[in-house]
Amino acid sequence: MNFDRIRLNRRDLLKASATALVASGTAGVSSCSSQVKPAAMPGITGPDGRRVLPWSNWSGNQHCQPSQRLLPKKEEELLSAIKNATQPIRCVGSGHSFSPLVPTNHTLLSLARLRGVENADPQALEADVWAGTRLSQLGKELWQQGMSTINMSDIDSQAFAGALATSTHGTGKQLGSLSTQVKSLRIASAAGDIVECSAGSNSDLFHAAGNHLGALGVISKARLRTDKAYYLKEYSWMMTEEEGLERAQELRDAHRHYEMYALPHGDYMLGIAIDKIDPAAIPDVPAVESGDAYEAFRTLANLIDYLPFLRSWLVNFGAGGVEPETRYGASHEIFGNLRDIRFNEMEYTVPAEVGPQCLREILQTIKKHNIPVVFPIEARYIKGDDIWLSPFYRRDGFSISCHNFHDKDYKKYFAAIEPILWKYDGRPHWGKIHTLSAAEFRARYERFDDFRRLRAELDPQGLFLNDHLRHVLGVS
Repeated sequence: MNFDRIRLNRRDLLKASATALVASGTAGVSSCSSQVKPAAMPGITGPDGRRVLPWSNWSGNQHCQPSQRLLPKKEEELLSAIKNATQPIRCVGSGHSFSPLVPTNHTLLSLARLRGVENADPQALEADVWAGTRLSQLGKELWQQGMSTINMSDIDSQAFAGALATSTHGTGKQLGSLSTQVKSLRIASAAGDIVECSAGSNSDLFHAAGNHLGALGVISKARLRTDKAYYLKEYSWMMTEEEGLERAQELRDAHRHYEMYALPHGDYMLGIAIDKIDPAAIPDVPAVESGDAYEAFRTLANLIDYLPFLRSWLVNFGAGGVEPETRYGASHEIFGNLRDIRFNEMEYTVPAEVGPQCLREILQTIKKHNIPVVFPIEARYIKGDDIWLSPFYRRDGFSISCHNFHDKDYKKYFAAIEPILWKYDGRPHWGKIHTLSAAEFRARYERFDDFRRLRAELDPQGLFLNDHLRHVLGVS
């Protein structure tokens, strides 16, 4: 059996639509590019006389011109940089956050060279992970040691410490965010010292640092709990929107992982169920053609720009012909999905029991107000935790993720949907677009002021803050 990466190809979702329009000559019009091409910025001269380049996040909606960039190669260099700091520091990972967590005109610090897995223990099922390790690298290195992550997000380009900063998560009724898999942490404090914490030692810091926002210090390394290496079977199929909403909890309970992709302006929903599988039971079948569904939706969005009156027909015509697909592979191969079309995203987590109801109202609102969006809405279940600022704090969650292509206006769309998410007691993903301030976060998190107190104790001068963090944490 060949266990090379098998990529689920969902581009067939709209291939028939695109083909029909090409045949009619309609698709001959030029389409929008999905490539970010920011205006040329030469950068500035830093204090050491070297050029300091500007920074932009993955989608291009956040950018800044730091006065200094630091890239420590060792933990000792990290500590030295903090001790000798004369201006605020913000850490940057892979730049996959859409909220202004990173932008600074002071020091931008990357831990990209502090990466890799060490001290792997296949018997104890634990390993040390350096902060700058990409999640894709983490999965591969653990696999070489006979281990897998317990769960993983569906995008694996993030840096490990950055993923912990915002409670990055996958899906699964009994599975929490990546932060819940951490056993202990090493954190470089504002004083330039290493502080270690776990559930049994410095427990307040540990429960705050699981969603640290880069405001408590700089995580350098974590001890991660793992599972024995395992394979997964992923099955995806199209169903009606009504069936998907009605069966959401049933399908959640029936599978280790379950998620949905609802199609705005359509009558269909894609279900994706993932379960562990014995490798001996994996059939010797050809790999699914490599690809990603978002390319198809990009094409559809371009066509609808010229044929807006056909929006619902195009979505339903394409979705109605989708065949079920199955793919198999190592855990990290199945979890990670290609994202080669850029977008901006808003995600809120509502209580699990009201999730389908909230999603239904969102879809009805999009249709009622004819909001011009075709990008699928992703919905996932996540187990609750005890992390102070986690969207899943002390309640099981249903995360609803709304996207639009990076070069299309997302503000009106998100503004129409965000109040619905508030109505259902939603908590926003800290790394994604939202409009909440400190007072509104305080109303959603009973440990919000505890986090603020701890942050002030650890970093009284605000070394690790930027304007956005001062706003959302209420720091004057």
